[in-house]
Amino acid sequence: MNQDAASAQGKTKKSAPAKSAPGAKMTPEVVTPKPPLFRRIDWMAFGLCTLLVFIGYFITLAPDLTLEDSGELAVGSYYAAVPHPPGYPVWTLYTWLFTVLVPVSNIAWRVALSSAVAGAFSCGLIALVVSRGSSMMIESIESLKSIERKVENWVCLIAGCISGLLMGFNGYMWSQSVIVEVYSLSVLSLMGVIALQMRWLYEPEKRRYLYIGMFFFGICLTNHMSLLVAAMGIEIAILAVLPRLGRDLFLGNSIVYVAALILKAKSGISSLDGNTPLFVGFNLIGISSMVACGWLTIKTGKIGTEWKSVIIMGLMWGLGAVFYFYMPLASMTNPPMNWGYPRTAEGFVHALKRGQYESVKPTTDPGRYIQQMTDVYAAGAEDEYNYVYLLLGLTPFVFYRLMQKRERAWLIGLTGMFLFLSLFLLWLLNPGFDRQSKDLHRVFFTASHVIIAMAIGYGVTLLSSFLITQYEKARRFAVYGSAVAVALAVYTLARVIAEGFTDMKNLGAFKQFTYGLNKAIAEGQVYWPVHSALFLLALTATFLVIFLVCRRTVKTGLLLGLFALMPIHSIMSHWYDNEQRGHLFGFWFGHDMFTPPFDIYPEMTKDAILYGGTDPGRFCPTYMIFCESFIPPEKRHDPKFDRRDVYIITQNALADGTYLNYIRAHYNRSTQIDPPFFQNFFKSPGLAFLDRIFTDVGAKIEKRRRDEGVYPAKEMYIATPEDSQKSFNEYLTDADQRSRVGKLKPGEEFRNDNGRISVSGQVAVMAINGLLTKVMFDKNPGHEFFVEESFPLEWMYPHLTPFGVIMKINREPLVEMSQDVVDKDHKFWSQYSDRLIGNWITYDTPVTNICEFAERVYLRQDFREFKGDRKFARDDNAQKAFSKLRSSIGGLYAWRASPQNSRNPVEQQRMIKEADFAFKQSFAFCPYSPEAVFRYVNLLLSLGRMDDAIAIVATCQKLDTDNAQVEGLLRDLRNLKTGGNTAGGQLDLQTAFNDVRAFIDKKQNDKAIQKLDQIMAQPTTDGNVALTAARFFVEIGDVPRFEAALIKLTTLSPENPEAWFDLAGVQAVMGKNAEAMEALKKCVALNQARLARDPKSPDLMKNVSGDQRFVNLRQLPQFKQVTGVP
Repeated sequence: MNQDAASAQGKTKKSAPAKSAPGAKMTPEVVTPKPPLFRRIDWMAFGLCTLLVFIGYFITLAPDLTLEDSGELAVGSYYAAVPHPPGYPVWTLYTWLFTVLVPVSNIAWRVALSSAVAGAFSCGLIALVVSRGSSMMIESIESLKSIERKVENWVCLIAGCISGLLMGFNGYMWSQSVIVEVYSLSVLSLMGVIALQMRWLYEPEKRRYLYIGMFFFGICLTNHMSLLVAAMGIEIAILAVLPRLGRDLFLGNSIVYVAALILKAKSGISSLDGNTPLFVGFNLIGISSMVACGWLTIKTGKIGTEWKSVIIMGLMWGLGAVFYFYMPLASMTNPPMNWGYPRTAEGFVHALKRGQYESVKPTTDPGRYIQQMTDVYAAGAEDEYNYVYLLLGLTPFVFYRLMQKRERAWLIGLTGMFLFLSLFLLWLLNPGFDRQSKDLHRVFFTASHVIIAMAIGYGVTLLSSFLITQYEKARRFAVYGSAVAVALAVYTLARVIAEGFTDMKNLGAFKQFTYGLNKAIAEGQVYWPVHSALFLLALTATFLVIFLVCRRTVKTGLLLGLFALMPIHSIMSHWYDNEQRGHLFGFWFGHDMFTPPFDIYPEMTKDAILYGGTDPGRFCPTYMIFCESFIPPEKRHDPKFDRRDVYIITQNALADGTYLNYIRAHYNRSTQIDPPFFQNFFKSPGLAFLDRIFTDVGAKIEKRRRDEGVYPAKEMYIATPEDSQKSFNEYLTDADQRSRVGKLKPGEEFRNDNGRISVSGQVAVMAINGLLTKVMFDKNPGHEFFVEESFPLEWMYPHLTPFGVIMKINREPLVEMSQDVVDKDHKFWSQYSDRLIGNWITYDTPVTNICEFAERVYLRQDFREFKGDRKFARDDNAQKAFSKLRSSIGGLYAWRASPQNSRNPVEQQRMIKEADFAFKQSFAFCPYSPEAVFRYVNLLLSLGRMDDAIAIVATCQKLDTDNAQVEGLLRDLRNLKTGGNTAGGQLDLQTAFNDVRAFIDKKQNDKAIQKLDQIMAQPTTDGNVALTAARFFVEIGDVPRFEAALIKLTTLSPENPEAWFDLAGVQAVMGKNAEAMEALKKCVALNQARLARDPKSPDLMKNVSGDQRFVNLRQLPQFKQVTGVP
């Protein structure tokens, strides 16, 4: 009899008192105590799994700063501060200990180490719980009790380690456990809840374990709010074990539900108001709780008998969640990371409600939700585990009816938690199907993968125990099952080949399969998806052969040994995308803003102000300023680095009043007055003493930090609330005027309902942010400004020049960008590209070569001709980040290439050439970046390069197959191209422009001119066609034909002042002064009329004085009369 059987007897069997003679003394009853839940073998599984996972994480740990949120979270850890909402207070304190207690390396490495430790212990707890649960399940099934104790221990050990290792080297978990992130600790806190639930299940009468579990669930909420959805799953688990306690929990839900409805009716609940799908879900849960409570009341015949336990559970949950009040205390020290400024009651609520982010918007389309279940969640689970393992995870349900009540309750509880952590959360998040959306949301489903890994472990236990104890009976099912597994493995192999070799699909499925397989295993090539799928096929085939060969029995060691190999597939499948060993891309991203490499640009000027837009664009420099600058030089990658003098601001959040408070407290402290937190939050003047205590402590810590130089001593001007209101009003006025003439920007949501104006959306917010950045630019003339662009801010473009990986905002607008500036940028990025993908892209590199490179390297992982850093090719965050940097500079060139922004045709051609080069690099860095693709396509279309545009989009679609926008763009481009082939002998304009481009590239200008003449003679020629032809004539250098094209353009678009301006310019260069003055008069009239309608439109007369084309005209008296320029 093993321990679990003994414990079961100990639970139910009491020693009966012996009969004695009358008057004899009675012997008291003796209750046999239960042995400890977790046995030595379970702790061995815990220790072994924790060790193996930690070794894997430690080997693949990021050596320094990474991208995304790494910099922000590391700063939050170093200063025990307040990261992004909801603030992660427990995580912050946990990681802060590592920054203090670990004396080696940089801060980012220390915090990443804390992620590895939390992740490893999470997986160890999975192994512990699966090992013990395996024994419980074996003992609960009568037909499996005959298994030997020693064999059972091996089964439990192996099953537990399989579950833990599968989770540990699952891509969702691995990716977050080797960098600075919050998710591994959130999984650890969830596993604490699950382990305590198992302990309570073992002895339901000892409710202290249940109460402690609720405390940990409160901590779960502080580690990640998405875990809140597990609450209903936990209640289902409690119901399965103790129905009367579950009944009263649902009674509590019902009371909260009714109270919330009353509150909503009286004063409203912001998260539910105007969000019908969320309100429907809220009602569904509330009504279901009421129905469950009613049904259980009828079943048990009572209600409210467990109210004390329910209240204690609620209090313990609140005690765990009360750590959130650490945020205002930390905020009172004015730390460098002080998101939401929670030292004020308003900021605290703003942070808790995640006010800076969009509220959840659940799907209302059943068809879309079904597709999300298949294409997002199920596909993600298959990528992380494969169909064979997922099928194995369903095995416990096959044995469900054979189990005892306790084990059934355990399985029901895990299933309930899984459904809420997966399908319910999926409904709430409503993710898109494109690659970017999937990458963004995948981490939220990490907790549900814990349950999947546990189910697979239990499946291994039950299947192996069944085979060991009843092999002859089980063999037939094992053969069928392993045959299905082989078929699924073959399907997995065929799928990864089809995804990697999409260009061969026209060969047919079988030929594509054999071609891709030969390519994938060619000499010098390791295509990991194919190799991992081959391993899976070999493993399942081995099982099949064993079951076919062994007719009466199978060696236990062989069977368990094969099962133990299962995690190898997970490691092979996921190391490529998730390891971070030697990755310095985040460090480069931050460091190189201040100290550009290659001695082309100087260091960023002292006391500079840096606007950081994207997440890495603001967080990486924040880390470099506040962490890297304050650790000993020997622990920095660049021992000389110290840029604590720089002011870091994100232009994306300036419209948020709490953010302005946050940076004002940093850099303009004398103007920031903070209200008392405790008195305002609790609306109690009697708490003034708490405000005094914590404010005084915070002030002392802040003073020490300022003395250490954490913030620059010199204050800068930070926009005030009045500036913010003024900018908002200015935007409203401007948007209102533009809405009246139909000139709202794409995505700009502006409504005027009978004088009540409202704006929303990203475009409106960024417009207000842009106005506030201009206020601070104008108010701080003693500082130089630099920007890492997120969204383009129009006022900046005339001021911008490239500065290494970012751009400098010059104090005065540039009429033209000099060739020296362009040459420096070209040289810098050519050398920088050598760090990433190799320095092989030139002005003349065909787009088709770059597309072929993208498919070969990013899709098929073929590095045989790769000249760059393979780590970059494996790091999708680095690809997106550096592509964005290059795309932003390409966008600057494209802006200057526009006739609306440059009057000089020569400069336009220089800018087009450099924009093309920049966009080529940006696309090569990340060919699935929507911004890189759409910006480059816009340029290519303006140049008449339709085939190149189609090639770019088609390549992107191969790497982002479910992106509806990319698919739609590709369809539109192909339709546009084929739509030009009309009857009646009309010219196919797209083909003609492609021919022109080819002729120019081959230096056959006479043929290009002939083709352009044909184009201009077409009756279908419109203004866009004339403009494209004009650009080609400039590139060729045929000034007379350029003039003719502009004359036709002014005929086709007579209200376009830019067309008349360019015509005047070219005629002035040709010496046609009279014609030039006439064109200029029309330009001036149209320009003034446009300014009267829209004061924000470009004033062309501001450019005329510096435009060298008008040098001769300036000598004429009428020039001043017409233009007003001396």
